[in-house]
Amino acid sequence: MGGGRRQWRCSPEVEPFDVRAFITFVVGELRWRLAGGAAVALALAAAEGAGLLLLVPLLASIGLTVAEGATSGLATLTTRLLATVGMGPSLAAVLGLFLLVSLTHAVLYRASLLLNPTLEQRLAVTLRERLYAAMVRAEWSFFITRRNTDLVHTLTSDVDRAGSAAYQLLTLFTGVLVSAVYVAVAFWLSPALTGIVLCGGAGVLVVLRRRSQRSTAMGERYADADRRQFHVASESIAGVKVAKSLGAEGRGIVIFGRHAHDRAEAYLDLLRAFARSKLWLDVSSALLISGLLFIAVEWFELRGAGLLLLVLTFARVLPRLMALQESAQIVIAGLPSFRQVTRLTSEAETQAEHHDHCGMRDAGCGVRNAGSALRLTPRPSLLRAIRFDRISYSFGEGTQPALDSVSFSIPAGLTTAIVGASGAGKSTAADLLMGLLRPSAGRLLLDDRPLGAAEIPAWRRSIGYVPQDSFLLHDTVRANLLWAKPDATEGDMWQALERAAAADFLRARPEGIDSVVGERGVRLSGGERQRLALARALLTQPGLLLLDEATSALDAPNEHQILTAVQHLAGRITTVIITHRLSAIRRADVIHVLDQGRLVESGTWLELARRDGTFARLLEAQGMESPMVAGQSREVAASRAAI
Repeated sequence: MGGGRRQWRCSPEVEPFDVRAFITFVVGELRWRLAGGAAVALALAAAEGAGLLLLVPLLASIGLTVAEGATSGLATLTTRLLATVGMGPSLAAVLGLFLLVSLTHAVLYRASLLLNPTLEQRLAVTLRERLYAAMVRAEWSFFITRRNTDLVHTLTSDVDRAGSAAYQLLTLFTGVLVSAVYVAVAFWLSPALTGIVLCGGAGVLVVLRRRSQRSTAMGERYADADRRQFHVASESIAGVKVAKSLGAEGRGIVIFGRHAHDRAEAYLDLLRAFARSKLWLDVSSALLISGLLFIAVEWFELRGAGLLLLVLTFARVLPRLMALQESAQIVIAGLPSFRQVTRLTSEAETQAEHHDHCGMRDAGCGVRNAGSALRLTPRPSLLRAIRFDRISYSFGEGTQPALDSVSFSIPAGLTTAIVGASGAGKSTAADLLMGLLRPSAGRLLLDDRPLGAAEIPAWRRSIGYVPQDSFLLHDTVRANLLWAKPDATEGDMWQALERAAAADFLRARPEGIDSVVGERGVRLSGGERQRLALARALLTQPGLLLLDEATSALDAPNEHQILTAVQHLAGRITTVIITHRLSAIRRADVIHVLDQGRLVESGTWLELARRDGTFARLLEAQGMESPMVAGQSREVAASRAAI
């Protein structure tokens, strides 16, 4: 952890649900800030105590006897304290001091109200930053085994609920200090009565322990229902276009409604658990106060000021003590979310990639210093070739390998195509090439040197990647380009746009480079989106350009524009085109054909097309005749003509 701060980790063997783990996290993160909160809480408790003590001379000033019985000790103490500040026990003096104490209490209470939410948000930001940093720095395999909606829900809703639990924990801490002051005053007034009331209160808390366990179960149920509704909402909104095409809007409404009702019912069950506990607490408080009055009058024969002060003290302390139970219940109900956040953080951290050093806090990199200069390892140069050396990869034990002992080369400065039917292993090859996946067996060689894990980040920065579904920010073209290279100049951006054949359509727009592209580029055509994605990739001046099905969803004219732009880069950049659409690779220098995870053919377009192999069959399946088939067709036609 940067700056000398202790880095908190949630180890897999620690049960995050344990209250102690949560308290350890809160104390470890807040440290001196928690001490500041404690100081405010202590000052608030002192102000509460001072206001309570001032009731003794106030009662004396209106003629009640306070120098005997339960209040005699407090009367002596307050008289001495007033004398030390040169004041007598007159009504005006006591009221003036009482107003001053009340004002001080109001200021401290306001500070407390603002301080705890501030600390809560700090903890929530810490959890959110750490989880986000851990996720984005985890290996790609971390993501392919999880639902994106799970990750987003944990990053948002679960973190918020964990922060709320932290707020209640801080409130609990403040309440304990203030309650301790009242208990001390009550004990001074009557140790026996205070002991009886505390024993009664402890008994009530024991009885309510089972209800706290019910609150825990209700909290878990609500968190689960909230997560399920989040999944349904995210997936249904993303698929609304398909739903409309299928006429499935009604079914979607029914499914969403069912989950919404489940979440509402889980939330209401949680509130009912709190309400039942609150009812028991209120009834218990009333019974304890009534019992206190009866015992104080009938058994201890308290009268006058002593009885009034004692009742007032317990009338304040009992609700506070019971409120501590409520806060504890809310903390416990929020702990399942804390467990989910810390568990996911731990899992992501255990799958962390090696990364270049940067000045970030926690998890190797933190957003607080994101603007600082990065000390990055230089990008490796590609002089001869990248080689897959007997590489295999499986997505799990017992599954068929996505790639099975594949060996081929990608020559530097040339255009290489990797083709095959769906499921052939093309996307897996792309992920291995970018270092997103690690081979189960074999090596990735860069100019005959094995590409180790420590070099992957620098290697990845030398790759310009354009996928089929290009990710675009809901922002301007300028912002999308600067996302790839923040220090790019206006000239750099227009040069990249020119190279990607994207400059003309932007110049035709009134806003030009400041045109807003919309959510995932919805304001652009498919071809414009891909050309913008290509420009963003070229802006980083990559050594390797990887097009992963980048033209598969485009029509012929848009595909031609992109491929022409790529062709103009020939000789200056190593290009890899991964596609199932063979029309896109006519001009490739070398083509590797994959089939069910194995390399079955390699060669140029003409070489492969003339063979009676997998490539020729793919050509035929796509309505493109190979030269051999075309020659046979011509011979048959000539024979028929001769007959």
